[in-house]
Amino acid sequence: MPVKHALLALLAERDLTGYELKLRFERVLGEFWQLNSGQVYSTLERLRRAGMVARRLPAHGAPLSAASDAADAGPSARAAYAIRPRGRQALAAWMAAPIGRLRPVRDPLYVKLAFCPSEQVAGVLRTFAQETRRYREAAETLRALVAREPMSHGGRVRWLVTAAALRSYEAQLEWLDCVQRTLATAPTAPIARRGARALRPRPTDALERQDAVA
Repeated sequence: MPVKHALLALLAERDLTGYELKLRFERVLGEFWQLNSGQVYSTLERLRRAGMVARRLPAHGAPLSAASDAADAGPSARAAYAIRPRGRQALAAWMAAPIGRLRPVRDPLYVKLAFCPSEQVAGVLRTFAQETRRYREAAETLRALVAREPMSHGGRVRWLVTAAALRSYEAQLEWLDCVQRTLATAPTAPIARRGARALRPRPTDALERQDAVA
């Protein structure tokens, strides 16, 4: 699970509270990945039970951290977490291990496309046009962020993550354009024309009616 190992990597630098972990995670990946506090604390608790981190509760009457908010006012929320040797070993193993499989394709857009009946193509095209605008706006924002490569290691790492997201969005834009071009030329019009021809009277039918009038 990437979140678990990201928290371990942050704790490998220094002891942090759950709130500080959330802030530091989103400082790096917040443009693409936001965490809620519940996810942070539940992950920390699993790590603690697995012997990978230790939790140190604040002393009785200790002042709140300036970074804490009202939601993090409880003693357990103010606890600092420290990585343990088992956590460092798990982090090192994860960093060195290959991913193992390709990233699954589970975008809701693909599901819509896969189960779209022909009579609903127009509506799906409108949905895809909206998604195109969203991805185009997001890509423009990311292009501004990667316009200049930073010099520090931390800045370069964030730059690389942003560049990866930009390329992903650009690839999605190419695919969305392909969808709209392909579905816009779907054989709905020829079907309509065949139906229209079936409604027109055959020449023999028209001659028979003229004979009947005569």
